Amino acid sequence: MKKIIAACGNDCAACPRYVAHPYEKTDEELRHTAELWMKIGYRDHIVTNEEISCTGCKPENWCRYQVVKCCEDRGIKTCGECAGYPCDNMKECFVVTKSFEPMCRQVCTDNEYMRLEKAFFEKEKNLSDKMLKLILAQKTDIEILWKMQVEAFTDLLDKYQDFDSSPAAESIDKVIARFEQAWTKYYFIVVGGIKVGAIRVVDKKDGNRKRISPIWIMPKYRNKGYAHQAIMAAEKIYGSDHWCLDTILQEEGNLHLYEKLGYHRTGRVDKINDRMDIVYYEKD
Repeated sequence: MKKIIAACGNDCAACPRYVAHPYEKTDEELRHTAELWMKIGYRDHIVTNEEISCTGCKPENWCRYQVVKCCEDRGIKTCGECAGYPCDNMKECFVVTKSFEPMCRQVCTDNEYMRLEKAFFEKEKNLSDKMLKLILAQKTDIEILWKMQVEAFTDLLDKYQDFDSSPAAESIDKVIARFEQAWTKYYFIVVGGIKVGAIRVVDKKDGNRKRISPIWIMPKYRNKGYAHQAIMAAEKIYGSDHWCLDTILQEEGNLHLYEKLGYHRTGRVDKINDRMDIVYYEKD
């Protein structure tokens, strides 16, 4: 059975309440679930089949933790995709969920418990599978990296016409040359097994600042906090201080991202053309 992971990490496909197609339940199955919910302590009485039925969480549904609304506000599908995961709200959710496990073991049959375990007690594992990861790129990945880079930066190239400096205008040979530098590492930015972007980290280990150049998120995966998470993930690998980077001064979203991460402007600004300037940042 394929998992259907809810915003909080529950697996809807395993939940005995879930009735969305093709997971419809009979009246008898729903009645049994309503009785089970009272035995476990999820309800203080046996509710109707209509009340116990569920087609999935929605922002307007009551939820102690307001997880769906929170994810919707951030433009993500699950908490595991959030830059702040796990927040205090979700930590409390995990604790409360686990508190029902002893009673479930006590009153459920083995089959009932196994189903509830898959549905509710594997929240953290399910969300971890959705978390952003940095996967070190290999030499055989260079063409994929180059094609992703060109696609990701094409909109900025069209906007600013910076043909001499845009990553979208670079040849694959330039990417190969960077990849072969001893101090360069390319990482795919991966969420739920999908390559949503990439980041290049330069670390010469000679006392100079570590550098991010470039980082990109593919167009269809933008505005989900992935760039923020990727930089934080890079800092976990390389340390959180002594960094530098540069970006387009006219791209206010980029400026906000880096400043939110603790980067400050050095004061250096290079004019590229009449449309754009490059601004330099450092993080101590």
